[in-house]
Amino acid sequence: MNAALNDVREFHRRIGAAVADSPVLLPCHRESSSEMANAIRGLLTRCQSMADDGSSLLARLCLALEEMAEWAEAHAAGDLVAAADAWGDRLYVLLGDAVAAGLPATAIFDEVHRSNMSKTAAQAGSLGKGTKTGAFHRPRLREILFPAAEGPSAED
Repeated sequence: MNAALNDVREFHRRIGAAVADSPVLLPCHRESSSEMANAIRGLLTRCQSMADDGSSLLARLCLALEEMAEWAEAHAAGDLVAAADAWGDRLYVLLGDAVAAGLPATAIFDEVHRSNMSKTAAQAGSLGKGTKTGAFHRPRLREILFPAAEGPSAED
């Protein structure tokens, strides 16, 4: 995981996004964070009512929404320990998505990082996202998800 964190740190520096050297809460307005947490909880309630159909996707979306709400609530409360717990749970849910879907997480991450590094510094109002310019290269995920068959083809 250290390699992935270093990659994200490299990308953040490239686009001028925040990089903290020690654990801190993200700067926020507590009232807005609380309102957002409540809005996410509302989405979670709706998701839970729809997830009763046995949908694995909706069940996993509910998990993600719950952890995102906890992340916002921790910031609203000014609680770094709760924020760290929510962050860890969010990461666990994301990795669980990869496990549940059989996705090659490391290869996908590496390719998305390669693509992201072709972006330029974020523009004002872009919410910290890099900017896609003419130098941007889309991630080549098809090759990762559907690698060419090894060995001779069926026609040989």
